[in-house]
This record gives sequence, structure tokens and C-alpha cells, in this order.
Amino acid sequence: MIQNLNKFTFAPFGEILPDSDATGAFPDAPEWTRERVSFSQDEVWVYRVDGMPTYLEIESGTAALAVSREGEALEYFYLDQPVRLHAGILFAVVPRETCSIHRAIHPDGAWVKRYPLEANTLPLYIRNRLEVRAIYTLFYQEKERGFLFKGESHDLIELVYVDKGELHNVVDGADTLLSQGEMMLYAPGIWHMQYADLDVEPSFITVSFDLTGDVPEHLFNRRIPLGAESAALLRRMLDEREKNAKYSGELILCSLQMLLLSVLQSGEKQEAKLKTPASLHSENTIVNAALSFVSAHITEKLSVPYLAKRCNVSASRLTALFQQRLSITPADYIRRVKLEESKLLIRAGEMNVSQIAAHLNYSSVQQFSRQFKTKFGVSPNEFAKSIR
Repeated sequence: MIQNLNKFTFAPFGEILPDSDATGAFPDAPEWTRERVSFSQDEVWVYRVDGMPTYLEIESGTAALAVSREGEALEYFYLDQPVRLHAGILFAVVPRETCSIHRAIHPDGAWVKRYPLEANTLPLYIRNRLEVRAIYTLFYQEKERGFLFKGESHDLIELVYVDKGELHNVVDGADTLLSQGEMMLYAPGIWHMQYADLDVEPSFITVSFDLTGDVPEHLFNRRIPLGAESAALLRRMLDEREKNAKYSGELILCSLQMLLLSVLQSGEKQEAKLKTPASLHSENTIVNAALSFVSAHITEKLSVPYLAKRCNVSASRLTALFQQRLSITPADYIRRVKLEESKLLIRAGEMNVSQIAAHLNYSSVQQFSRQFKTKFGVSPNEFAKSIR
């Protein structure tokens, strides 16, 4: 970022001269040559002042003066006062677009070209390195005990923050348990599913959005505990959604961007990224393939041997992996996903109980009703009446 010209910070490179008209602060001895020089952002060079000092004063346009001593990094100052640069200093005039300056040089001094700069990459302005371009969904969700979401993948980033209880997040076959006050960001294109333990009623916030710019990979697929200030930004987003005032959308975008930047800036305790052994990666791939297949084929007649065959493992191996990763058997998982799907179908109201049982490939409507009541405490018909 550009600094203000200050005699103390600029002292290593030269002096700031009194403001003047017609470059009156420049030397007036006849051996000094005064001239007007134009600069463009299209071609910016770093020069070295050899032999004698040189004098600079802005005439038109706006520009930064980049300066350094040999072997040091350039520092940037707003060129709004005349300056005298010491001999041996490296410098560049970096205009916003184009500018003109007056300069005074001595025959024993020279501007020696050293190397070019790409002006559009320089720290001349505060720019968004990371920008939330659009938010597509913003939900506060309160789920029943044993909640299960069968999974999906999409090209958006998805944020999940646990407000109450605990929530399992299975991302590419690896399960991460989020507790109250913890957040995770799913990377785009990553298949993920969520579930709660049978005795837990989780409440959580989900946000799906587009993010552009310099997005660090370590932001994704990790447990991130949030501090009070960061959590307050999420709650403000929900408040603004409820207000739905003229600039609520912009405030929601800004709040999300502040949250992400705060996490990156403060390093709010991010779980270390561990190198995954090849064997563990392979196991995660198997679990992920099984979860994805169940999600995509939930209306089919699914069995553990059939699912294991589709994943190229034995039924006993698949069962062991599910129990290790998800603390559930594949058969129980299939049953839970079918029952969750049946609730969605009942809510949609387009099929009766018998049709739903057939659609989900239950062996009989009695089997469906029995499993539904065991899981949710009411029969499918009772549940349908309760939501009408």
C-alpha cells in the first residue's frame, strides 16, 4: 500500500523539498538540466541514480514513487511533493495511468535502467484479493434426532456452522464431527453428506456461495472453531435476511467476506492438514463411492453385497469401513437414507404411502411402515396428517 511522504520514513532515500511553483525548490545552477518527462503504466522501469542526486516533482496526473536501497525491497510513497533522491538509490515512477514530472539532473549524474516492473501487480491500491461474488442459499436448520442428509456435490462453496449439538460431515469419505461453535467449508465439486447421532438434535447454519480471487486451499474441508466476533457475523447475516431491507443483501455479502478474511487473518484455530497415507486415502475413496452410490440409487433395491460389489470390495470389508468411519453398518445407512427420502416424498404430497413404499423398493408397505415408526415414532400416515 502507498505511504504518505514523510521526512522521517523517506529519510533513507532522500529529502522532501518545500512545495514550490515552477520547480523553485530545484537547483538553479546552469549545469543542472530541468526537463519534463512523461510516464505510462504500460512501461515502468526501476532506475538507479548514479553519481549525483536527482530532483523530482509531479506536474500532472497521479503517481507513486517506488524507492529502495540496493538489495532491499521497494517502498511506495505518494508523489505529491518535490523530492531529492540520494545518489545510489533505486527508484521508479509508477503512474495510476499516465503522469508527467519535472526532473533536474546533473551531468555527473544519470538514470540507469535496472529492471522493468509490472505496474498492475504492484501494491499501489487496496484491492480485493478474496471476494464473495454471490450467495445462493442462507439457511438456519433445526433437525430432528438422527438427522441424515444423503449427500450431494455442486460447483459452489458451502459453509456449515453448528449452532447447537453436533453434526457429522462426511467429505470425500472422511468423517469430521463438528461441535457447537465450529465451522467447515466444503470445497467446490467435493461430494459431501451430513448426519447426526441418533440421540442428537443438531441446529446449524448453511451458506452456499461463489468466491473469487486468491483462495487458499487450507480454508476448505477442515474443522474451524469460531470466536465470538466471527460467530456474530453469521448471526448478522441471518438478521439481515429477516429484515430484507434495501441494502440487506450487500450487508450479508460483506459480513460473509469479513468472516472468511477474519478466519484467514487471525488464523482462528484451524485443524492441521495431515498427510493422508495411501491406504487411508483408498479407504476414504471406497466409503465415498458407497455413499455416493446409495444417494444416487436410493429408489433401487439395495443390499450390502450388491453395494460392496459396486465398490469392488467384499461385504465384510465394506461393513468394517462403515463402522470405522461412520459408526454405522451399510445396511443401517441404506435404511436411514431410504427413510429420510420417504419423509421428503410424504411432504411433497404427490404419492400415497403404498406408492412411496413401492417407489423406494421396500418389500412391502408393512415393512416400510414398521421401519418408519421405529425411526420417527409415528407411522407414515400419522406423519402425513401432522404436516397437512
